[in-house]
Amino acid sequence: MTGLSAYGPWAVVTGASSGIGQAFAERCAADGLNVLLAARSTDRLEDLGRTLTRAHGVEHRVVTVDLGRANGATDLLAASADLDVGLLVSNAGGGHPGRFLDQDLPDLHRRLVLNTTTHLDLAHGFGRRFVERGRGAMVLVSALGAVHGLPNMAHESAAKSYVRNLGEALHHELRPAGVDVTVMLPGNVDTPIIDRFGLDRARLPIRPLPVATAIRQTVHALLSGRAAIVPDRRLRTVARLTPRRVSIRANGRMLGEAAAALAARRADAPAGPPR
Repeated sequence: MTGLSAYGPWAVVTGASSGIGQAFAERCAADGLNVLLAARSTDRLEDLGRTLTRAHGVEHRVVTVDLGRANGATDLLAASADLDVGLLVSNAGGGHPGRFLDQDLPDLHRRLVLNTTTHLDLAHGFGRRFVERGRGAMVLVSALGAVHGLPNMAHESAAKSYVRNLGEALHHELRPAGVDVTVMLPGNVDTPIIDRFGLDRARLPIRPLPVATAIRQTVHALLSGRAAIVPDRRLRTVARLTPRRVSIRANGRMLGEAAAALAARRADAPAGPPR
């Protein structure tokens, strides 16, 4: 067996209903892995699962779960307990640009669970299973914004830094037990999150990287034994050459403009029906 199928026979992919998660699920199925697809969008997951089964002859299982809930990861671990899972793609995450003090504390707590605690719980639960079976792999999806604090996305950049450090440490801790761990640090990847964050595609400094290319580079990094990967050579070069304080200011300004665009969009949206 070659590629991801060496870890098989099942892969668990969170946030699989769109973007990076969907592309990872497609790659896993193309490599012959059965896929457990987890997200909140049942219809999208079922459509994706049927498509993957038809195209690649793999089995699929849909688990509808809100990983922003405190027990979400526990529910997912239970839903996969009868499967011989060899690969975890812990991708689910969320957030939105805006000033820290303008955001509601309960929502910040929910997003902290989604962006941090869920990765912890899944890495711990599946990590133990992988060590017991003597083989396995994890891809923990962080973000390029984890390398420093991002104004107008302070909460998310802090949470994603936890995922980055956790994964890089586990890369070394678990490797002697036959478990490979790689952290993906996506930046300018062409997914729906660009539009959901209110970013102006025409003003992005680098054209977004196709999501399939980002997944291909990440899988290569995993199979090559690398601890972390920033997909897109152009972005790696820019990140390396740009002074830290310049990067913080530039990204903070861009996210501030995105937050303003989102606020204007909400203000212009028609009011819902009276209750």
